[in-house]
Amino acid sequence: MNYNFDIDVAEKLGVNAAIVVQNLQFWIKKNEANDKHFHDGRYWTFNSIKAWKELFPFWSDRQIRKILDDLIEKGIIIKGNFNELKYDRTLWYAFTDYGISILHNCQMKVTGLSNRSDRNVEPIPDINTDINTDVNTDRESPPETTAIELARKPGKVELNNVVDEFNQVVSRLPKVTALTPKRRNTIQQRIKEHGRESVSVCFFKAGKSDFLCGINERGWVASFDWIMKSENFVKILEGNYDNKTKIPRNMQGALSNLQNQYELEKGGSIFD
Repeated sequence: MNYNFDIDVAEKLGVNAAIVVQNLQFWIKKNEANDKHFHDGRYWTFNSIKAWKELFPFWSDRQIRKILDDLIEKGIIIKGNFNELKYDRTLWYAFTDYGISILHNCQMKVTGLSNRSDRNVEPIPDINTDINTDVNTDRESPPETTAIELARKPGKVELNNVVDEFNQVVSRLPKVTALTPKRRNTIQQRIKEHGRESVSVCFFKAGKSDFLCGINERGWVASFDWIMKSENFVKILEGNYDNKTKIPRNMQGALSNLQNQYELEKGGSIFD
């Protein structure tokens, strides 16, 4: 079996993490396409340590835990437990908004994941049949310094990269064409207050927000300068401009029937 990875992800997170991220990304995208394993506003995939070990026999249990825990500590993924059986301790994994923004930025250089035959291979099969009885408490050596950790330090930040990221990620909004002294100062302030990764999360959320991208009564669109203002930046991070949660397809019919029944019996609407 061959194990390949996305080079851009490896440059940011390390080779071992890139291999795991590729596996997670494939199965989460597949679950999203099939509209399954959706919990708490995210799509998930799951595996026990034993199953991970079968996928990656060249790693020990401790190494696998360390890779997953490091991804969690860096804010790339989160873990959960959505098993039907209470004693089933198989862990579930999903990407954070920051993790999604990192993957998005790494893949902006190509047309899509399926076109990256020179950098990616078919994902390694997922195994979701085991019950996990391991606890992720083992630690080995401290995680090596990565480009993400360096980016958290304002003195290490290339401000031009922030602008390039905005122009790529928030593609529905007007592009930034000049990095003025005022904008440099604003970027540095936001990074100092919230960290470099928060800037990426903010851009990702702004790019996904229909309201900020002009789908509102006035047709107003947010600008880079508006987004980077302190109060607006915080509101975006806190989800004030997130799109409203859509009712899952498997619930739409039930709600429609309930609405009709309520109107017949009460002469009103449950959504008034």
